[in-house]
Amino acid sequence: MQVSAPRYFAALDWMAAGIAVLLAMLVYVITLAPTVTLEYSGALVVAAEHLGVARPPGYPVWTLLAKGFICLFPFAEYQGHPNPAWAVNLMSAAFGALACGLLALLTCRLSRENVPGHFRYINALCATTGITAALLFAFSPAMWSQSVIAETHTLTNVYFLGLLALSLRWMSLRDNKTPYLLAFLAGLGLAISPMLILFLPIILVTASFVSKIDFARMTSAALLFCGFLFSELIWGPVRAGFANGVLAIAILVATLLLALLLVAFRPLRPVGLLLLLLLAGLIPYIYLPLASDHNPPMNMGYARTWEGFWHVIMRGQYEALAPLNPFAEPMAFFRDLAWYFRLTAAQFTAPIVALALVPALALPWMTRKAQPALILVFAALGIFAVVVLIGANPQPDVQNTVIGRVIFIPSFALLALLAGLGFNYLLIMGTTRWAK
Repeated sequence: MQVSAPRYFAALDWMAAGIAVLLAMLVYVITLAPTVTLEYSGALVVAAEHLGVARPPGYPVWTLLAKGFICLFPFAEYQGHPNPAWAVNLMSAAFGALACGLLALLTCRLSRENVPGHFRYINALCATTGITAALLFAFSPAMWSQSVIAETHTLTNVYFLGLLALSLRWMSLRDNKTPYLLAFLAGLGLAISPMLILFLPIILVTASFVSKIDFARMTSAALLFCGFLFSELIWGPVRAGFANGVLAIAILVATLLLALLLVAFRPLRPVGLLLLLLLAGLIPYIYLPLASDHNPPMNMGYARTWEGFWHVIMRGQYEALAPLNPFAEPMAFFRDLAWYFRLTAAQFTAPIVALALVPALALPWMTRKAQPALILVFAALGIFAVVVLIGANPQPDVQNTVIGRVIFIPSFALLALLAGLGFNYLLIMGTTRWAK
């Protein structure tokens, strides 16, 4: 008799996710931009239509997916003219709605972990909590604005929440296959948005809850992978004595040989496999020189040359990042924190943001089953809020607020999740005490 594999998400969680997707998608389609808009819409649509190279760092996965949507809707027109922008706008709406569905899925699942088994309306409460948190996120100004135009951020957010869901599943079920899938998807995340490199520490936190062996393996593979990236970014663009990228290729070959050597040595085979999968996720970057070679109308950086490739990868079009040192400039750090709190209050209102603090304050009194998952969510929030804030070091003016708020959308998703959990916890505790 075959035993079915354990499931982390129940039918109730998927039902809440489905309702959230349908509601968010309905509103997004109704408010969808009819054609090209401001920001990078025009450049991104042209890159997708002609399979070119979009703005740095290239976004190869997004470009290929957008081309697929354009092919699905070739009949789209605007005032009698072909309108590929509508299909790309629709793709943003689809990924935005899916991100909301994943948020409902996670909120509903995590809500059930802290609900007493005797609570009468457990299913209705958890489903409502999940859907409400998802819709709060869906209609927050930053998320809504990016879900109705041609932009890359909704794909980044659905991918981020997918990685988080998979990490929570691994932490709960502790199966042997998920870490390898996570490694590949983490590497692939860099081809979706370089910011997703920040998810690697979250995977390490997850591994620390699974077992010491998994933590040691994942940490070793992540350090080797980061060492490869650091070496490429430092020495890859160097040409003196190494024309045509010989040094960068040598670094890649050396890393691959090291991974194969680890695979051949049985005790270290898992580390080698994890490293190979992390590297395999970078394969979509091959698209950039191949696309640039046919000289499309949107050919940012001319990535068919070695200098052009690194210009795109390293965001040569933009000013260099100047991270803030919170220890050397504590007042500037607190100023940026205050700016971030004002930004989050503008997304959800201050009372809802206050609800997100409830799970943190109530963590010691929550069930042991719920605590590890919440710690992982808090770790993700710290990285995608505080670490991103330090790295971006934004100027707290109106222009930078409008432009910079989109990079904090993953943290907005986590705040909506925590606000849902906080409301759920307060309602259950209040109802339980009233019943007594």
